[in-house]
This record gives sequence, C-alpha cells and structure tokens, in this order.
Amino acid sequence: MDATYYPHRFRLGEALNRIFTFLAVSSLFIGGTGFFKTYIGYILLGKPPGMLTCAIVFLISFSVYSLDKIADLDKDVVNMPQRRSFLYGRKRLVLSSSLAAYLLAVLLTLLSTPIALPIVLIPIIANAFYGTKLLPGVPRLKDIPVMKNVVVASTWALITTLMPALSAGCPAAFNIAIVGYFMFVKTFVDTVLYDMRDVEGDRLNGVRTIPVMLGIRKTTAFLLAVNSTLICILPFMHGDVRFFTAILIVYGYTYILYFMKIINPQVLDFLVEGEWMLATLFIFIYL
Repeated sequence: MDATYYPHRFRLGEALNRIFTFLAVSSLFIGGTGFFKTYIGYILLGKPPGMLTCAIVFLISFSVYSLDKIADLDKDVVNMPQRRSFLYGRKRLVLSSSLAAYLLAVLLTLLSTPIALPIVLIPIIANAFYGTKLLPGVPRLKDIPVMKNVVVASTWALITTLMPALSAGCPAAFNIAIVGYFMFVKTFVDTVLYDMRDVEGDRLNGVRTIPVMLGIRKTTAFLLAVNSTLICILPFMHGDVRFFTAILIVYGYTYILYFMKIINPQVLDFLVEGEWMLATLFIFIYL
C-alpha cells in the first residue's frame, strides 16, 4: 500500500505500531499477559475471577520481566535492538518502578490473601536457584540447556494456578494439577518460540537453547508433540471449559506452525503473549 494515496491510514498504522512497541518493550504488555493468564486460570478452575489477584500477578509480571530486560540489555543489541534503545538511559527509572511494583504486589497479597504470599515470592526464589551453584561439581541450572524454559514455565504455572486457587477457596487438588499442567505446557511452548526469535543472538553469545541445538524444523516438531500432550487433559474437563480448552490447544498448533516460517517480534508478542487477552475476549463474546 502506497502511503501517498492513504496518508491517514498509514499514520494510524504507524501510531498503533509505536504504541504496541512501547507496551512490549516497557513490560506493560507482559504485565497484561499475567493479568489475563490468571483470569483464565480462574475460568479453567471453574471459579469466578478475582480482579485483585489478577492485578497482583500483573504487578509481579511487570516487575520480573522489567528486571530481566535490564539484565539482558547487552544481548538485546542483536535480538531486540528496539528494546535496548528504549531501556538505555532509563535503567534507574525501570529499576525503581520494578521494585515498587513488586513491593505493591506483596502488600496487596498480605491485605487480601496472606496465605498466598509464598506464591508471590516464587519468582525471586526461582531466580536465585536458577543462577546459583547449589552443589560442588554440579553446574548451575542456568548452564543446563532447556532448564530456562522449565524454570520459567514452572514459575508461570504455579503463580497463575495457585494464586486463583488460594484466593477462591482451594478447588480439588486434582483440578489444580490439571490446570497447572496446562499452564506449564502452554508457557513452555511460548518460551521456546521466543528462543526461536532470538536464535541468531543466542548463537553469537554461545547460549544453547532448543532451537540452537535442534534447528527450527526439529524444534517445531518437538513443540507440536509437547502441545499434543494437552489433549490428554480434555476428558477431565466438562462443558464450556472443555470446549474452551480445546480451542486454546488448537490455537497453540496454529501459531507453532506459523512461526516455523517467519518470526516477526511484534506479531509473536501479539499472537503468543496476547493469546490470554484474546481468550478472555472470546469468553466475553461467546461463553
């Protein structure tokens, strides 16, 4: 499309692109992912969503990922130059807002669901274990390929399942396990897709991720197989929740195959991290 003939449409598209880029690089978008992922956690558990709990996970997600981006600033020269240019010179502001968000999340948890405080602290605990050498002669989890994906997926699964469960009165342990497994697999797949996006920078930095070790085609086949394990949980769900879960599984197949061919960072954010926002919108419209 020639911008000469459609100037207003072109300017609108450019403005939307800038807004979305800002939301992504500032971690506000991933914070929204935490909010809506927790909302879906309530739905899968068969409980009415608690907005305060969703807001707490928003704050945790915003904080953790902002701190992560500061730590990975040098790697972003290759992987995400837009993110580096946004954060460069704003590290103090990002650091202070991240710490404030986490402290607010802790305070709100103490005021609303004190029993959930250990869950709020999971990202800090996981990060400490991930980067620390626990036993002599045993490598750090950080130095073991695939462990990053497992740690991130486990952290998300615990927070977005246990926070709703504790605030809603603790559903049956089996239901919690089923939803937790669903959240783990979905997040694991998502983290590997982001590794596919970062494969060039990871190769240059000597980081051994699944796409670096297997290549894009074999990684895609692996992710399709992992996503397929979610079919096993469908018999344990009922009614609209089963139908909704099946849609999310099919959606997973769709974007795994799509990103095998081309990975646009903004499209990746919208389709993968934005999945939970789209899922919530689907609930409001159809269920």
